[in-house]
Amino acid sequence: TAGYDKIHMFDVDLDNGESWRESASYEPGTEAFVADINGTKLGFAVCYDLRFPQLFRAEAMAGAEVLTVPAAFTRQTGEAHWHVLLRARAIENGAYIVAAAQGGLHEDGRETYGHSLIVDPWGRVIAEAAHNEPGVIVAEIDPAQSLAARRKIPNLKNARDFTVDAGAGEAPRLRGAAS
Repeated sequence: TAGYDKIHMFDVDLDNGESWRESASYEPGTEAFVADINGTKLGFAVCYDLRFPQLFRAEAMAGAEVLTVPAAFTRQTGEAHWHVLLRARAIENGAYIVAAAQGGLHEDGRETYGHSLIVDPWGRVIAEAAHNEPGVIVAEIDPAQSLAARRKIPNLKNARDFTVDAGAGEAPRLRGAAS
């Protein structure tokens, strides 16, 4: 059996005064993986990992058709970023996103956003849970849709390595067609 340890620790200071230091209590993981479960390849991430697109790209490049993200976004970060980050990860990787999320007010006073989502490879939300209500969401997932999305917009295949010149003194001329 394999296990996934969250790679990116949530060490932040938010505008509303919330401050979190997961690295004070946890060691980050160092390895991502893709598991084949009944013929469907799943990639794994946890919560704050969502903000690091290179993790999702690496799993998609390794064949993941479904990317999973259990999370406990704060209410503030969830309202601002949850939907857009999940939809972006689905679109840029041509993969389903299954994101289970805690929601509500907890005994220690923290408030989490909730809104568990399932997003299709085109970025459409196909199932969503409410903020404070316990529940289960269900959606049909067809791994062939990941392949279809990747054929339509083959950004995994077209990805290129490049270098960054951070010392260029003048603004570069941009060349290329519109995207």
